[in-house]
Amino acid sequence: MNFNEIKELIGIVNDSELKYFQLNTGDVNISMSKSDNIQLGENKQISSAPVQHEETVKPVQSKEESEPVSETKTEKKEGNIIKSPIVGTFYESLKPGSPAFKKKGDTVKKGEVVCVIGPSGSGKSTFLRCLNCMEDPTGGQIIFNGVDIADPKVDINIHRRHMGMVFQHFNLYNNKTVIQNIMLAPVYVRCQDLKKAKRHNLLLPVTNLFRKEKQTKQEITTTKSEIIAEAHAKAEELLKRIGLEDKADVYPSTLSGGQKQRVAIVRALAMNPDVILFDEPTSALDPEMVGEVLDLMKALADEGMTMIIVTHEMGFAREVANKVVFIDDGQILESGTPEEFFGNPKNPRLKDFLSKVL
Repeated sequence: MNFNEIKELIGIVNDSELKYFQLNTGDVNISMSKSDNIQLGENKQISSAPVQHEETVKPVQSKEESEPVSETKTEKKEGNIIKSPIVGTFYESLKPGSPAFKKKGDTVKKGEVVCVIGPSGSGKSTFLRCLNCMEDPTGGQIIFNGVDIADPKVDINIHRRHMGMVFQHFNLYNNKTVIQNIMLAPVYVRCQDLKKAKRHNLLLPVTNLFRKEKQTKQEITTTKSEIIAEAHAKAEELLKRIGLEDKADVYPSTLSGGQKQRVAIVRALAMNPDVILFDEPTSALDPEMVGEVLDLMKALADEGMTMIIVTHEMGFAREVANKVVFIDDGQILESGTPEEFFGNPKNPRLKDFLSKVL
């Protein structure tokens, strides 16, 4: 196949478009390590291109197909961890055709514990699931470590490595043992990176023929067996922390609700996340099991873990949170420190809500 046939096959009509195609191949990094102003400039060019060229460019943008994304590629800021300026943003997940969030969002700083409270059906869980794009927002921004993860061009799976999630109903795999549940994500992610690095090095002599800026081989310093051994040791350490080391080889069906939720929490910790999202972690537990889960969450707060917690435990929110947010009817009606929030609420709806739950 000659050069002109290749251009025709991938939909490139002239040489200027070929130059643009190469720019996207060599320069666009899906990990979004570039500054925002550069992203905006490139986005404008992309949006003005014909539709058939967008279809050509999209498959090539995922540079992680040829090289693994390292921890250093994602920008980490010491200040704001999550910033979700939800201004005039509509999410389709709460009710078809109705807004889930109609007012501005909020900012969460590193080390903060933010508790989100509100009546059932108000949009708390939807808000939480939007923060790691388990629900796709149809507008607005969700800034995490300097990257707008609501942008469809961003590979959300890369950023989910740094964002843990604890579900209301545990979501443990019943066909895997406790320690296998904890090891699953670290082993899978690191083995995928290893596989991508090997593929990158194997194809490098060929792919460099088509690159303006030549790439080098990636250093591979580990093996699959070492990855599994390290994950196993980390999982044992986490189980020992919560006093369940004797449950490592049992299946989740044999555990109590409180034990399952503690395993779910350390499963999130196994990835060393920057922030953990909790979706009503105690609502499915018996009252006597709530305490052991809350104690673990308090210990994480004392260690400086950034947490966003949807909860109905008002006493826990008052004691542990740095900030409390009240959501009702898809609106963030009030937020503030626990002292201000519970001691001197300003919004009439919040006053009415607290009078019923306190």
